Amino acid sequence: MTKMGFSDTWVSWIMSCVSSVSYQVLLNGDAKGHIQPTRGLRQGDPLSPFLFIILTEALIAQIRGAEEEGKITGLKIARNSPPISHLLFADDSLFFCKATIPQCAELMRIIETYGRVSGQQLNTAKSSIFFGKKVPPDIRTALKQALGINTEGGMGTYLGLPENISGAKTKVFTFIHDRLSKRINSWSAKLLSKGGKEVMIKSVAQALPTYVMSCFLLPQATIKKLQGAISKFWWSTKQNNRGLHWIAWEKICLPMDEGGLGFRDLQNFNLALLAKQLWRIFHYPSSLLARVLKGRYFWSSNPLAGERVNSPSYGWRSMMATRELLVSGMRKAIGTGANTVVWRDSWIPTDPPRPPTPLSDQQDPYLLVYHLIDQQTKEWKTDALNSLFTEEDVRRIQAIRPARLPQADKLVWAYTKSGAYTVKSGYDLAAKRTVRDVPNQVLEPSTTGLKRIAWKTKTTKKLKHYIWQCISGCIAVRDRLVDRHCGTDRSCPRCGNSTETVNHLLFECPEAVRVWELSNFPITPGVFPCNNLLSNFDYLLLRAKETGVQDHTLSTFPWILWFLWKARNVKVFDNVDVHAICTLQSAISESDAWRKAQEKEQNKKRDTPREPSSHQDETNIHLPRCQVDASWGIDSNFSGGGFVLDTTDGPTIFGATAFNHALSPLHAEFSAMVWAMQSVLNLGIKSMSFETDCMQLTKLMEDEVVWPALATELEEFKLIRSSFDVFAISFIPRLFNVRADCLSKGARARGFLFAYVNPLTPSWLAHEANLRGTT
Repeated sequence: MTKMGFSDTWVSWIMSCVSSVSYQVLLNGDAKGHIQPTRGLRQGDPLSPFLFIILTEALIAQIRGAEEEGKITGLKIARNSPPISHLLFADDSLFFCKATIPQCAELMRIIETYGRVSGQQLNTAKSSIFFGKKVPPDIRTALKQALGINTEGGMGTYLGLPENISGAKTKVFTFIHDRLSKRINSWSAKLLSKGGKEVMIKSVAQALPTYVMSCFLLPQATIKKLQGAISKFWWSTKQNNRGLHWIAWEKICLPMDEGGLGFRDLQNFNLALLAKQLWRIFHYPSSLLARVLKGRYFWSSNPLAGERVNSPSYGWRSMMATRELLVSGMRKAIGTGANTVVWRDSWIPTDPPRPPTPLSDQQDPYLLVYHLIDQQTKEWKTDALNSLFTEEDVRRIQAIRPARLPQADKLVWAYTKSGAYTVKSGYDLAAKRTVRDVPNQVLEPSTTGLKRIAWKTKTTKKLKHYIWQCISGCIAVRDRLVDRHCGTDRSCPRCGNSTETVNHLLFECPEAVRVWELSNFPITPGVFPCNNLLSNFDYLLLRAKETGVQDHTLSTFPWILWFLWKARNVKVFDNVDVHAICTLQSAISESDAWRKAQEKEQNKKRDTPREPSSHQDETNIHLPRCQVDASWGIDSNFSGGGFVLDTTDGPTIFGATAFNHALSPLHAEFSAMVWAMQSVLNLGIKSMSFETDCMQLTKLMEDEVVWPALATELEEFKLIRSSFDVFAISFIPRLFNVRADCLSKGARARGFLFAYVNPLTPSWLAHEANLRGTT
C-alpha cells in the first residue's frame, strides 16, 4: 500500500508474485465449507464456498471501481504496463496504491466493507506495509497512523520468496540451502537403503527449491551448495557423516539409460523451469505476467527477440538466460508459409531444428515458404523443392503437411509430440547441450549397457542399486579403499591370498566359488565365473538364459551377490565365518519370499472386478463402422493409411493410400483418419463410427487438447467432422484392427503415391487372407 518506483527490486518482486498466480480465486474452505483462519484475517462466521466466491468477487469489483474513479492508483512498472492494485492468494493478499492518505483511506474503507459483510476482520498485528524508496519518513509515519499498521515489510518472505531481491544473490537465496539442509538432516541415513534414499532425494530434496527456481536463476554458488548437500546425504552412512564419494555427481545425474541414477542436475533444471515461464509469456500474451513484462521489456517485439533493455530486473535477466535454450528447440510449424523466411527461420524438422541446406550459393534472402506451396492444390511444388534443397531436406519438407485452411505459421517445441514445451523435455535438451559442450570425453570402455539392464532386473530396488554399484566399482572392498587412501591392506579378509577387488569378492574368492558351485548356475572355467567383472555381469544379465539357465535359478543371482557381500562384512566386523551353504540358502529364501509377494500382489490385481468393456460404444452400436490405421517407418519415403468400412446393407469397402512420409507416427495416424473421413463423405455417408487402435488420437480428438504441432491437422479434422450428421470415434485394441493394419502396411510398401477405395480386395496386397477374416 504505497507508491512504488521502477527499481529492479520492485520489478523482480512483482514478477515473482504475478508468475505464481493461477488466475483464479483460491478458496480457503474445508470440506464443510467453513472458512479456515488465514494470516491477516480472523476466523469469522461459517461461509459456504459459493458465498465466499461472491464476496471475493465483490471485493475485487469495489477495488476496480475505485480505480476507474481515480480513488486508487495501482502499481505500474512501466508506462505501457497494466496497473496492478491487488493480488489475492490462498492465505495472503497484496494491495497497491499511492502513498497518500486519501488512497489508503479508500482502500481501508473497501476492506472494512468486505469485513462487515463476511464477518471477518483485518488483523493489523499480522499485516505489514511496504514503502517505496522515495517515500519520505514523515509520510510513512502518517500512513502508519492512518492505517493502524506499524510493521514494515520488505525484508521477509512472501509465498516462499524473498520480498526484497537485491544485493548479493548468494545471500538472498541462502534460505534455500538452509531449508534443504534442515530437511535432509532430519532423515536418518542409517535406516535408509539406497533405494529409499533415491526416493527421498527425487521426491523431496530436489523438489524443494522448484518454486524458487521457476522464478529466478540461482547463482552457481547456491547450486553447488544444494547439490553438495544432496550428494553428502546420498553417500553418507549415518548422520553428520560425509561418506565416500565414489563417483562424480555429474555422472550420477545422467539418466538411468545412460548409466546414471537419474538425479536432476539443478542448474539444467533451473534453466528448464525458467524456460517454461518464457514459453508461457510468448504463447499466452494476454496473461497478466505477459502484459506486465511487455510494457517494460518488449513493447514493440516479442520476448524471444532478445532486445537489449536498460536496467533489467533480476527476474527478467533470469528468463533471458534461458532464451538460447528455448530458441534452439523451437521450430516453425508451417500453415500457409506466409510468415516463414526459407533461409532464416528454423522450420526443417531435424534435431535440432534448422533452416534448409541450399544447393547453391545464390539465394533469395526474402523467399518465403508460401512461395513453395501450390495455392490451388495446397501441395508442395516438387520442382521448386528439388531445385533449391538437398535430397534429404526435400524428403523432410514433404513430410510437412501444408494447411488446407488459412492458418498462420506457429512456433512449436520440437521435442514433444504435442509441440508444447514441457519442463522434462527442456531439461533433457539442456542436459544434451551440457554433454555436447564437455570436451575430451572418454567413451570407451563403456558399462552403460550393463547398467541400463541392471535397472530392469526383477528384484528389489535396493538390490538394483547394489548391482549398479558393483558394475560401477562403488563397493568398499579393500582394493578400492586403499586407492582412496583408506587403509594399506589390499588382501581379501576371507581367503587372505589375493587382492580383494569387486570381482574377487563376488566371483573369484574360494568362498564365492563354492556358492556358485552349489547353485544351479553352470560353471565353465574362463566363461563364468572368470577374472573379468564386466564379463561375469554380462553373463548373468544377458547370456545366462541363452545357455539354458532356468528362470527360477536366474532370478536368485541378485540375492546371491547381496549375501556374498553380507558374509564378507560379517567376517570383517564380527570375525565370523559364514559357510557357503548358508549364504546360498539365505539367498534362495529371500528370493522366493520376494517372488511370492509379487505373485500375491499380481493375483490381487487380477482378481479385482472390472466393469465389462466393449471395443465399441453402445450408443453408436447401430452406426456403420469404419476401422482406420496408419503405417509409418522412420527410414521410409512414404507413409500408408488404410480403412475398412462395414455397412449393414451393403458390401464391405476397402480403402488404402500412400502419402508422403509423415513427421511422426501420430501425424501419420491423423492424416490417415482425415483421409478416411473425407473418403466416407465422398461415398455419401454422413453417419459413421470410426475406430482406431491409436489411443492418443482418440483422446486428442475427443478432448480437443491444445497441440500446436498438430494445429493444421486439427483444423482440417474439425472442418470435415462438421460435415457429418452423426460422428463418433472410439479406441479398439490392435487385435481387432488387423484388416486396416494390413491395408496401411501394404500401401506404404508399394513405394509411390496413390489412393484406392473399392469393395474389392486389392490384388496387390499380400495379406489377402487377413482381409477376409473376421474382426
